[in-house]
Order: sequence, then structure tokens, then C-alpha cells
Amino acid sequence: MNRQLTGLLAVMLLLVLAACSSPTPAPLPEPTAVAVPTQPSAPNPTKPAATAPTVAPTSVAKPTTPATPVKAALTCPPAAALPANAQLAARVNGQGISLDLYNRQMNQAQVALVQNGGLDPKSAQGIEAIKSLKQQVLDQMIDEVVIAQQANREGIKVTDEQANAQLAQMIQDAGTVDKLNEYLTKNQLTLADLCGQIRGNILGDAMLQRVTGALPTNVPQVRVRHILVKTAQEATALREQIRQGKDFGEIAKVSSLDEATKANGGDLGWLPKGVMDPQFEAVAFQLRAGEVSSVVQTQFGFHIIKVEEKADSRALPPEVLQRARQQAFLAWLQAVRDTLKIERLVAP
Repeated sequence: MNRQLTGLLAVMLLLVLAACSSPTPAPLPEPTAVAVPTQPSAPNPTKPAATAPTVAPTSVAKPTTPATPVKAALTCPPAAALPANAQLAARVNGQGISLDLYNRQMNQAQVALVQNGGLDPKSAQGIEAIKSLKQQVLDQMIDEVVIAQQANREGIKVTDEQANAQLAQMIQDAGTVDKLNEYLTKNQLTLADLCGQIRGNILGDAMLQRVTGALPTNVPQVRVRHILVKTAQEATALREQIRQGKDFGEIAKVSSLDEATKANGGDLGWLPKGVMDPQFEAVAFQLRAGEVSSVVQTQFGFHIIKVEEKADSRALPPEVLQRARQQAFLAWLQAVRDTLKIERLVAP
């Protein structure tokens, strides 16, 4: 199935599973990798809930609108405004978010969490996971409205041709209209829901480009080796061996605790600013090519750093550029959210 059909659910599930775990920091001074969805989600804002919970934390939310099969015409219905008397899950600057759609998306995500996450929804861990999931689902829906409002201010529109082209591609990827109908029925989505996600993805991609298009793709970088050990005394002793002429890479292979780089002599490769531990980075960019640092302490332990090469302008690797774009977009999105009146009408 096309990734646009499954991406939203996968993102929500991964966010919750991550929230339920307690990761142990790796022994590398590297950042945590961040996946870039088609339409990124912002960090959760600290906004108070407006009312008591609408959905019990241990129950699956029940949709009130049945799934609508895709018709042979393969076209998206026009985007419709919410009825004036519609029940709401939230408001963003007065624009409502449908409680019915929230319940259906919550149901979809909760079923996946229970089935794929292996959690008992009645257990203490399951209750906390579902509580976190509710916040993630509502946050994502709020983000979609914020992005759409900002896109409208920028004059960015989604044409029927764009939406219908993506819908046709989804049907082609699914194989048949029946397969797409099966997907919608299984996930309790309507054709209008799917087309809303398509339009949201198009707007999200457009705003991502608008916000991050000016980010530099070539930046100063250093190519670095390091040796990581537990104590300052051990690092000092190894630093003395290097000063006396012993090969840095050979010492790294024997003594470094960084399992990811010790085999290649501690080589971390080319690094731009903003991806390493701040203490590590500050020293690495101060050294000249060929220089070895004194002992440097970070949250990971004690390092000896050697700069192999320096470049005033070098292309960012695709994964680093992607992460930088996401971080810039999330910062923009959070800043926009902070200026808006966001009312949450359901609580975890």
C-alpha cells in the first residue's frame, strides 16, 4: 500500500511506542535520528485541557460516521466545512476539529497500538500508552489545521487536480478500487477523510519547502576521530601515548568504548555543527587539521579528539540535511502555535 495510506498511523504508533520506552543513551556523542514524515508533527505544547475526557482511556473510541466506499470516478469530494452544530475535539483560532474524526483516528491508532505494540490496554502501561496516544493524535490534528491556516495566509492552495492525481496514484499502488475500499473500511476512514489527508500532505510539503528552502546545504565541517573511555585517568594515559608517537587509530581500535567507530580507528567522518555533543563540538571546531585535543568530558564519558581534515564549505549528507529541515520546521510550527488560541475540548 502506498506510504501515504499508512504513514499517519505508523507515525502515531511510533511516537507512542517511543514515549512508553526508556532509551539508554548510546556511548556516541551523536544526535538521535529523527524520521521526517511527509507532514511533520511539532513537539507537544504545554496547553491545558478545556474539558473532561470524552473517550475512556481503556476503551476504543467509537466512530459515528461509517466509511464511504471509493466510487469508480476516483475523484476527491470538495472539502466541506464542519456543520455549525458539529461536536468538536479542539479549536484552532476558532476553527473546529471534528470530534467524530478525532474518535475515528484515535480508534485506528489504538487498535494498531494494541495489535502491533503488544500492550494490554487495561494494564497500567497500556492505560498510560493510550493516554499518550490521545495527545499525539490530537496534536497531529491541531498541527494539520495550523499548517493549513498558515498555508492559506501564504496563498498556498491545493487544487482538485493535485488531490485527484494523488488519489489516482494511491489506487494504482493499491491495485484496485476494491483494495482501497478495504483499507478505508478496515481503518474506519471515509473517502473525505482520505482526501483530507491528501490535501494536508500537499500543504505540509509546500510549507516545509517554504519554511526550510533557504537552509544552507553547504556548511563548515570537520573530519574527526575520537577515543572514548570511562575515566579521565585512562584518557590522560592514552593521550600521553599519542603524544609520544603511538598511532591514534591503533589506540582507538584497542581502547575505545565506541563500538560503532573503534574498528575503523575512531573515525566519525565529516561532521557539521549541531550534530555532536556541545562540549565535543566546541573542541573539534577549535582544533587545526592534524591536532589532537586534551581530554574532553561529555555526557558519554571522556574523549580524546583528533581532527583529520577541515572544510570551510562542504555539502551536508542527505540524512543530516533532512534532520536540519525537520528541526527548523518544528521550531517554526511551535512558534506559530504559541501565537494562536488553541482550545482542547477533549483530554487524555
